[in-house]
Amino acid sequence: MPTPSPHRGPRLRRLADRLAAQYRTPFEPQYDPARRSWTLRWYDGPAPDSVRSVLRRAGSDATGVLVRRDLTTRALALAALRETRAGAMRRWVGSWGQRYHLAQLLADRPDPDRPADPREAAMLDALLLAATPGDRRSAVPDESKAFELVARHGVAWLLPSDRLAGPGEDGALALSPLEYLTAHYATGVHRTAWETALVTMPLRAAVTAAQADPAPTVDAARAALALLPALRAELTGELDRTQARLHLALLPQG
Repeated sequence: MPTPSPHRGPRLRRLADRLAAQYRTPFEPQYDPARRSWTLRWYDGPAPDSVRSVLRRAGSDATGVLVRRDLTTRALALAALRETRAGAMRRWVGSWGQRYHLAQLLADRPDPDRPADPREAAMLDALLLAATPGDRRSAVPDESKAFELVARHGVAWLLPSDRLAGPGEDGALALSPLEYLTAHYATGVHRTAWETALVTMPLRAAVTAAQADPAPTVDAARAALALLPALRAELTGELDRTQARLHLALLPQG
């Protein structure tokens, strides 16, 4: 394979510009005189295999060019949130083992810094803010701190527990009625499941907890009342199934 020449810079920069327009991600060709090789570098954006495929189709302009994608703190913090919710986040608090695990996880994934929905985006922003030391207007998030926060505290703390969604509201941080009751009343394994994975407690248990509260908040009462139709349907379904099974027992055998 021909050795990439340092004089190919202009052609590779034009290629980098085309890639930047295609993927909406800045690309930078860099020449290593010691190794006499070119490397095309970028942050987050497309998966390396996708860029390699483009380079193969580019012909001689890209012969021998290496690719290197680096991951931003934003991408790694988002992966930490998702891994925590999936129950797979490593608990090596403050360790580089976490970064290695997350980087390996993202190795072939495109756009690792892009949240899936507004809620995930808001939670990610809250995590990065909490992991930013000192003067937050100019400082950058501490990657290890972000890992430590989710490893120690899970993810539910990134949502305001007192923010009940209004009727028809689809806010990023507002809690649904069942989420609101879970945030206020869950204990034991249900508390752990909520804090680490945003898993809500069973419907009946949530409404029962609000009913048993001697002084529920207005929003807790609203949340429980909003859930009563779903609970009524659940109980009716259970009663209907029980009735059907018992009727079968009354039928003549054989």
